Amino acid sequence: MEKSAMQTSPEENDLLDLVLAGDLNALEKLVRGVQKKVFNLSLKFLWNPEDAEDATQEILIKTITNLGSFRRESVFSTWVYRIAVNHLINAKKSRVEQRRLTFRLVRSELEKSSQKPETSSETEYLASQVKTACTHAMLTCLKRQHRIAFILGEVVRVSGEEGAEIMGISAVNFRKKLSRARKRMGKFLGTNCGVVNSENACRCENRIAYSIRNLALKPYLDLSERLKENGQWRRIETYSDETDLLEKVSLTYRSTMDYDSRRNTLEEVKSIFSKRDLRILN
Repeated sequence: MEKSAMQTSPEENDLLDLVLAGDLNALEKLVRGVQKKVFNLSLKFLWNPEDAEDATQEILIKTITNLGSFRRESVFSTWVYRIAVNHLINAKKSRVEQRRLTFRLVRSELEKSSQKPETSSETEYLASQVKTACTHAMLTCLKRQHRIAFILGEVVRVSGEEGAEIMGISAVNFRKKLSRARKRMGKFLGTNCGVVNSENACRCENRIAYSIRNLALKPYLDLSERLKENGQWRRIETYSDETDLLEKVSLTYRSTMDYDSRRNTLEEVKSIFSKRDLRILN
């Protein structure tokens, strides 16, 4: 496993020193800086927002509990991602994983779309949530190691060396896992998803009514309420036919929204630690 060429910044070092001295305000700033990253990594990995919120709290507690062992030889967020990835890969199966989704089952599910698109003033917004929920669900068809490599490499956009450090494997092994995941996702989306390939029949707007009826969309609609109010949700992008297939897959995942947890995880975590707790971690 290659050692990271990037180290903790002076600002991060100062903040870490304050946290380990018992400064709860510094703890809040430190946690706030990584909370959203951890939640969205967990959400893409687990699909279910409630599972992702539980995982986020557990990961942040592990992060704080182990602050004294952080040697500051890498960027702080990279170290946090490593804790998060180790937690997620070893966590019990999420609610979606317990359904044992396969690409064959997802293909069958996609065929249940309506032939007529939903048409209302909210069609674009609802279709964007269908896209996010659907593409996240597809990721659970990958083995956990390949899934996390795909999320890190294609969504978070870490380098091969950083991905290797986060996963605790060699850069060569990380790139192999990422390559296999990209090929599987490219093969499936390229032959089934209308966003990636306009020749495919499936359209997000055609799946709105069905997704609402079977309640599959509700968790993501709940998550996106604040984004909708602020006008920050992203419309579905279209890609040129000349764009490479695997690049379309990457762009499709990178264009999905980053959500805020509905729970006040920061306050939950802060309530667990006192000044004394932080000092004894040093």
